[in-house]
Amino acid sequence: MQIWEWSGPITIAADIAAWFILHMSISYVFTVLPERWFDGLHLTASGKELSFYDRVLHIRRWKKRLPDGAGWVGQNFRKQRIEQNDTAYLHIYQREAYRGEWCHYISILPVPLFFLWNVPAVAWGMVVYALAANVPCILSLRYNRARIVRILQRRGKAIPAYLGKMEEDPLMD
Repeated sequence: MQIWEWSGPITIAADIAAWFILHMSISYVFTVLPERWFDGLHLTASGKELSFYDRVLHIRRWKKRLPDGAGWVGQNFRKQRIEQNDTAYLHIYQREAYRGEWCHYISILPVPLFFLWNVPAVAWGMVVYALAANVPCILSLRYNRARIVRILQRRGKAIPAYLGKMEEDPLMD
């Protein structure tokens, strides 16, 4: 339900400013949340799940085009691709991908605010934007986490991090 009615340019400026502030604020909050909140939360990965990502969503074709917003909010750990093959790195990646996944889920939640100052057609466009800007990132992060789970399962999960580099895994890109 639209409460405020502004001119077109002011509404556009409010939409852009609101999304920018929301995205940056939520992203920043997630960078400072304790690591322990995201540790130990592991996805199970089946061959069917990975097959769905590869064969139905064709995720390998488009996931590399997604931006990695980690640098925009001062986070050093990049999640655009799995860059190392050692077990310690994979556990960190899994945690940080889970953190990023939740950041994108939460970034969708403020979309009802846009119904306060936009006409319904534009407000529904904001819903489409929120989903388009976040769902592909969620899928990419889930896909990479599932790949990591498969790698760790093949290694027996209990391999100590201090062992360093492991043999190359065919799931690594």
